[in-house]
Order: sequence, then C-alpha cells, then structure tokens
Amino acid sequence: MSACKPTKTIDEVFEEFLADQEARLSDNTFRQYKNIVGLLGACLERYWPDCDRQEYDRITGAGGTYCGTFGPDRIISGTWEFLGYFMPRKVIAGKTTMKAAGTVTRKLMKWLAEKGYVEDVESLEMAEERAGQAARDLPVAEELSGLLADYADAHAPDRYSREMEDHFTVCRIEPGKLWLEPFSSEPREIGPISVPPEISQQCRVGWDISGIVAKTAKGWRFLEVWNVTP
Repeated sequence: MSACKPTKTIDEVFEEFLADQEARLSDNTFRQYKNIVGLLGACLERYWPDCDRQEYDRITGAGGTYCGTFGPDRIISGTWEFLGYFMPRKVIAGKTTMKAAGTVTRKLMKWLAEKGYVEDVESLEMAEERAGQAARDLPVAEELSGLLADYADAHAPDRYSREMEDHFTVCRIEPGKLWLEPFSSEPREIGPISVPPEISQQCRVGWDISGIVAKTAKGWRFLEVWNVTP
C-alpha cells in the first residue's frame, strides 16, 4: 500500500511521454501512440494491478483514480495484463493497432528507463522484452482469430455427439492439424483437428483459442472460435 503520493503520477507521466513523442512523430503516428496510451490507462483503471480491495475502496471512496494516485512503477505490472489479456480479449481492433500496442508499450518502457522514473531495471527490461514479443505476436493472433472463425463458420459439423466450450491451449501442431488441451474439461488432449495449412502454419504451441469444439464420427472439429491469444 502506498504511504504517500508519488512525485509524479501515472497520469502525469503519460502526459509527459506523449508530449515528448509528439515533438518527433508524424500526426498519424502520434494519434496511434495517444490511442494506445489511452487504452493502457483504461486497462489500469479497470483492473487496478497490485491493489487489494481495501486500498481500492479507500482511494475510490475519496474520489481518486488509479492513474491519478500511483506512480510510474505501477505501469510495469499493468503491462502484462494489458498485452496478455486486455488487448487480445477486450479490444476490438485490427492488426495495425495490435502491433502498435506492443510497439508503443516497448517505447514507453525504454522512455521510463531513460527518465529514471522506475528503479527496478530488471522488471523494466522484462516488460520491454514482453512488449517487443507482443508487437510480433498480437497482429498474427488477430489475423489467425479471423481465419479460424471464418473456417469454423464454413465447416461447422451438422451432426456431433458432444460439444465443449472452453479455453484451449494449443499443445501440438502438424501441417493442417492442431491438438488442443482444454482448460477446464476432459479429455486432457483432443485432436487432431483438421484446419487449412495456412492456419496451422501461423498458429503457435502455447497459444490460447477460446470457442467451442464438437466431437463427430470423424473426430473433433471447431464449432465456433471467438478469440486467439498469444
């Protein structure tokens, strides 16, 4: 729990970061930066990382906000939820915005280090690395989500003996085939599930696919696909 107000709040740091970027970026690129910083702020305000209920109630009861109360060290822990959950599952956006989420977050981490606003250098470096990976993976996952949803719509089986709604971890991949591990259901592994080679080529072991699969006489098939998360 924070004992005193930080020298600079997250809101103030975001404002300074954007002012620095505006001086060097084109208008279009700056708008993208401003959009991503706004989404990151919205994520922090929604999930209040590293806060317990008592602290949340105390701050909000006094009319405070997360970004107006805490300092820039809290941004780091929030980036994991932002890139790993909020952007891929809560934000409807195209590949350009998904890539920008990782790129802008990575730039923000480097800027925080340059300014000396965060003392935990190791955590900053880890967050920067995670953001760089997100810049590569989020656009691919966004495209894959659309491809899988379209494929499921076009090839959903008419007859099946069982359906399973869950989050599925991709545990094995072969050309044109996926094996999945349900998060909360049995069996432990289902597959192979036939998919176009384009889909199996883009997919990665460890990624999460949310949706519904169905067991048919010829094996498991996708019934609906809602989201793919790296």
